[in-house]
Amino acid sequence: MNVFDKYFFNKLVLFEQEETPVSSNYFHPDTKSRFIGNLQNFPNSIHLSNYEKNPIEYKLNNYTFRTPDDFTLDGEGNIFLGCSHTFGIGHYLENTWSYKLSKKLGGKFYNISVPGSGVMTQYRYLKEFATKLKFKNVFHFLPDECFDRHEYPFNNEHFRSFRTDPQAGHLEKYKNWFSDVLTVSQFRMSNNMVYIDAIKSICNDNDADYYLITKSFLNYEIDVYDPNRIPARDVEHYYVDEHEYIYNEFLIQYNEKNKIQ
Repeated sequence: MNVFDKYFFNKLVLFEQEETPVSSNYFHPDTKSRFIGNLQNFPNSIHLSNYEKNPIEYKLNNYTFRTPDDFTLDGEGNIFLGCSHTFGIGHYLENTWSYKLSKKLGGKFYNISVPGSGVMTQYRYLKEFATKLKFKNVFHFLPDECFDRHEYPFNNEHFRSFRTDPQAGHLEKYKNWFSDVLTVSQFRMSNNMVYIDAIKSICNDNDADYYLITKSFLNYEIDVYDPNRIPARDVEHYYVDEHEYIYNEFLIQYNEKNKIQ
């Protein structure tokens, strides 16, 4: 391992947790207080009523990722890469696109998605786990909202994530750096393409196929009363049918071998 690798991995804030999986009925931003507020704001929603009667369980593995499979070298599977949509914030695990695709394809469900992350974080986690997991495919969901999420090391100790969209609250503190460099569309796009190529390289090195979707389904007006569409419990993330769409799109890519080359 060269000097860069040592620096890179020493700064990886990621540690193996206790042997027994962690379980919780809430996971930020799908918090208890937010759910109580949603129940008060939408008292007649059959969907929220169902979440109240049948709570979501966020069950985490030995590295605190949302999957029933611990990360070991005793089985082959597929890696699922992304943000909160791939993690499944606000949804039962069985309703998420990543879980559905894993069940369809078989093998271990290596879900290394990180809520609130962008492509830089996702690349870093894939680089770490590529040596710890046996995998055949990487399915990467990177919607438009992830393109504004970047991370940088601070004080040579920790990586810190920043949003670079104009609404980010910390823009004033780093005004020149953000406004003159990070918010420029050319930088944002080129930065993401660099990391997509880096992820593709990791897949090639591991003889794994890489599949990517960048379409966004972000909706700021969630209708919790629509009987035909199941919203996320936090009334912020995608509907269940949008997870179904992503699942089907990846399945088509997989069946047609329409991978990133």
